[in-house]
Amino acid sequence: MAKHKKHNKGRRNAPNAANARSVPHAVVVRKRGPIASDVAEAARKVVEDDTRGWRMVKALGGAAATTVAGAYLARQDTLPPKLMTGLISGLGAALALGAPNKTVRSVGLGAMAAAGGQLGFMLIDDELIRRDEKKKDDRPHVASSPPSSTPPSAGKKQSNASDIPADALARAYERARLKMALASEPSN
Repeated sequence: MAKHKKHNKGRRNAPNAANARSVPHAVVVRKRGPIASDVAEAARKVVEDDTRGWRMVKALGGAAATTVAGAYLARQDTLPPKLMTGLISGLGAALALGAPNKTVRSVGLGAMAAAGGQLGFMLIDDELIRRDEKKKDDRPHVASSPPSSTPPSAGKKQSNASDIPADALARAYERARLKMALASEPSN
């Protein structure tokens, strides 16, 4: 018996090759031109965008409002002025960073700038005052000499500030009242 040879004329697939059907085909997307809604949205965005000038005006308004509010709250003496100014600056920073509205962000930026500047002035002023007091304390104290037994010279006049009479204020008031009464009388 004779052996018959098999002839495979079909294509052979490599053992690791992917099937041709499993490879995704490229998808063609046609680009469309702008439609009316796209044009309207772009126009609305242009109107909503703030110019630099408007942002500056809003920031200056926030700074002015912060200055007025800070001055009012400082007169109330409810909180220490430095703490209150720091809180206002923090509130302005929170508005500048987290507000969804552009106007509120600009106002918050102005508030943060004004309160931060005022806080800086307060801290610098306190530091300068402390430095001046320290310089005064560092000066050497000169011991006063004991009073001399000689009488004061004729050129110098001794101060009598400690010898003010008890009724001096009442007498000054009475003199001022009389002057006002004389000034208000009609002349003949």
